[in-house]
Amino acid sequence: MKEVHLSDMKREYEQIPVPAELEFRVRASIQQAKLARKKERTVMTNVKRIIIGIGATAAAFMVGITGLANTNASIAHAMEQIPVLGAITRVVTFRNYDDDRGNTSAHIEVPQIEGGQEVSGLNDTIKAYTDTIIAQYEKDAAQQGTEGHYDLDLTYKVVTDNDKIFALRFDQTLIMASGNESVKIYDVDKETGKIISLSDLFNPDSDYISVLTQNIQQQMRDQMAADDSVYYWLDDEVEDWNFKELSPDATFYVNDKGELVIVFNEGDVAPMYMGVCEFTIPSSVTQSIAKPGYLG
Repeated sequence: MKEVHLSDMKREYEQIPVPAELEFRVRASIQQAKLARKKERTVMTNVKRIIIGIGATAAAFMVGITGLANTNASIAHAMEQIPVLGAITRVVTFRNYDDDRGNTSAHIEVPQIEGGQEVSGLNDTIKAYTDTIIAQYEKDAAQQGTEGHYDLDLTYKVVTDNDKIFALRFDQTLIMASGNESVKIYDVDKETGKIISLSDLFNPDSDYISVLTQNIQQQMRDQMAADDSVYYWLDDEVEDWNFKELSPDATFYVNDKGELVIVFNEGDVAPMYMGVCEFTIPSSVTQSIAKPGYLG
């Protein structure tokens, strides 16, 4: 008898075809979001033109075309002065990678952090990440040919900008047979310019993993009890699927209230229809174990 692995079962479960009506709603929602982002980019472009026209301050705008492996790709280089780290540094949109081959398309925003030498490592990390996304898209688009549908959208935004932390979030949406969303966040200590991990927020030997895990599990149970359409892999019959412990490498940011927010990619702790899942940890849960200055 062929041996069946739990990971294979989970993969098969996630690949169950989405009902046509639900898939239409998912595609429509994603497309609406993409159109909204495109409209926002158009507005920002017009604002820049006005600023340049009236000769305002030091705003600089540069557009250039550079070649990549795929000559059909258009890369716009734009320097946007958006203060995010006060006197320390700023984030700019270094380039926009846009490609449209009919049945395949991509929009990838590539930011760059400006400041002292301490941010060079972060920029190298961001470049490596976005270069990998671009290379994978070009490989997948070439293999896709003229069949099927493949859309990739990668945007960024600042999600934390307080006295201690700056966090840059990347949201990636990939549309093939269905939509898939994932999140990457770089959290930076403003004083050092270094990327920090979840453990850097908490006192040594604080057992922060257990504290956060228990709170997230309780939030999952509360949400499922309040709404029948909400489901997490928490008490599932397939034990291997269940969320048992938060990873030290978990994706996170700190919101404007100083609260820790844990982010799970689509499919990590729940069925794909649940999308990206976020859990805000109350300050009352973290205040006794957090290092001073990081959390409210």
